[in-house]
Amino acid sequence: MEVVQEKTGVRLSIFCPERLQSYLAQVPRAGRHILAKNLTQHLSKRRPQFLVSEIRETISARAYVIHGWRYTAAKELAEAGCSDTEIQSVTGHKSLEMVKKYRQQAGQKQLSKTAQLRRNRTKTE
Repeated sequence: MEVVQEKTGVRLSIFCPERLQSYLAQVPRAGRHILAKNLTQHLSKRRPQFLVSEIRETISARAYVIHGWRYTAAKELAEAGCSDTEIQSVTGHKSLEMVKKYRQQAGQKQLSKTAQLRRNRTKTE
């Protein structure tokens, strides 16, 4: 997939995961773009944001923002054991500092689990 990272304007080629490929294969479309204004033009970035905002309002999910999708992707990649540069290649973050933030959060969750399991094991021994 070819995308432009909104904050940085960086153009990225992102491998499309299998579950997204399967979904997109079922989406009817004509033309070059998945979200299209017409056969040759993509939607402006504001239009999908508006549509998602309407859906969030309808389902009472105003707390869930689009930026959270990027955060969730970074966190899931970190939890899957991806390196900082692998995560950065998907999320488009310019600095590794932001990526490290997600890695630390994912790492904290795993470390918490490991620590609690050790504590339980020690108490039973």
